[in-house]
Amino acid sequence: MKTKYNRRFKAKEIYDKVVSNVQTIIRNGEYEKFLKFQNNFTKYSFNNTILIFSQFPDATYVAGKVKWKELGRELIDGAKRIQITAGMPAKGKKKVKKIVDGKEVEEEQTYDYIAYKQVYVYDISETIGKPIPLEVKMLNSDNMGSFFYKLKEFSEFPIYERELEQGVKGYYSPIRKEIVLDSRLSVDAKTAILLHELAHGIYDDFDYKTNKNLSEVFVESVAYMVADYFGIDNSMCSFNYIVQYANGNPNILIDLGKKIKKCATDFINKLEEFEVQEEQQLAA
Repeated sequence: MKTKYNRRFKAKEIYDKVVSNVQTIIRNGEYEKFLKFQNNFTKYSFNNTILIFSQFPDATYVAGKVKWKELGRELIDGAKRIQITAGMPAKGKKKVKKIVDGKEVEEEQTYDYIAYKQVYVYDISETIGKPIPLEVKMLNSDNMGSFFYKLKEFSEFPIYERELEQGVKGYYSPIRKEIVLDSRLSVDAKTAILLHELAHGIYDDFDYKTNKNLSEVFVESVAYMVADYFGIDNSMCSFNYIVQYANGNPNILIDLGKKIKKCATDFINKLEEFEVQEEQQLAA
């Protein structure tokens, strides 16, 4: 039976591995690739996504051996194992001292905790068998222009287009609760900027005056993941903040990464729900 010390040591070992992998991703300039990669693994934790990416960067769909068998597929000979962690509910026992009828007695109590263990998953490319219908991640729109107008309809903030000065392409005003875009931009550019500003308005809770770098890392990352999910080239995003910030404190970047993934997934779900509602209204 693992002791409490061993469980803590294991948790720290897993965390240290994730931090090391994040540092490698940043150092190798692969953060942009990792953001794209995450969209295939929305059901996995941020930490496990890091572990999958570090071992199999071309993975697209992973599952355990038993799951693949249920889906009618078998592992190929020499299939590459991808090690991740699984949290399992467990119970422990501890002795506590209590006063009963004026006397000190010792009782054994049980408590709940999460026990982490290493498990293995395999990418679909390492299996053969029945074809798996993979989800097509694209809004029902035929071009960037239609997606831009869907975003405008989706937005809970009024959106204005004006000629902006000093190289400003767009901004979200937290005071006026509005988004302003440079009217001279192309539709593609407006779409990328609008995603960025919507992320500011919906999810950004940083104090911009004191945490501008954190705010921009967070928002650009969320916008990039959403754009990539729907097949939009959002290459306008800059990752300079990310490189600077990650080198300063990669441990905090782990926490920020969890927030990025959670908010990007929520943003994607909201857009897809909006698309479904719109289609239902048209069919009514």
